[in-house]
Amino acid sequence: MLVMNHINKVFRTEVVETHALKDFSLRVNAGEFVTITGPSGCGKTTFLNIAGLLETFSDGQYILDGEDVSRLNDRERARLRNQKIGFIFQSFNLMPDLNLFDNVDVPLRYRGMPASERKQRIEKALDAVGLLGRRHHLPAQLSGGQQQRVAIARALVGEPAFLLADEPTGNLDSATASGVMELLREINAAGTTIVMVTHDPVLASQSQRNVHILDGQIRSDQLNRAQAA
Repeated sequence: MLVMNHINKVFRTEVVETHALKDFSLRVNAGEFVTITGPSGCGKTTFLNIAGLLETFSDGQYILDGEDVSRLNDRERARLRNQKIGFIFQSFNLMPDLNLFDNVDVPLRYRGMPASERKQRIEKALDAVGLLGRRHHLPAQLSGGQQQRVAIARALVGEPAFLLADEPTGNLDSATASGVMELLREINAAGTTIVMVTHDPVLASQSQRNVHILDGQIRSDQLNRAQAA
């Protein structure tokens, strides 16, 4: 599903050169639920941006679902991102003036999909996160946990090959975070590959596998045995 071979990412200015990722190699198989942990500034966000085709890399190879990303132009990368990847962000990133139905519709508008198919997909996604009955509500009328569920529905509506989640429970209380994590595990159990960045060791232990990054390099890659079993 996701294969990175010897990825390097260097940020350069006139006075300093920063190596955000160094000889970074990672494989995530279809159907896995992998968490990425590490201290602030270790390279987690850079990895996530590269994995999500939001940033390019300095050298190395990245193969996403069989396609060599390094050979694609910007338009092809945008197509692949829209078709293959669902994003879940810590701050939800919902549009405040759109109701839930229209928020979930956003990634489908770029596909030229018939309105009837879009409606069917949107209602299915909202139903999957338990919010179909509130499809005409605005984000401000929901709790934080409900807003994150809408963000998950928006990520799922395009039927992506995998989800990238950036601290999806970071703005939630522990009980709500637990509910969102349980929803992600259900989505994974249904077959969707998930890669999630988190600072929370309790949440990291609930994935199948945890990859720990330090100074732009993978320092450990371990199965969470109980979950893997």
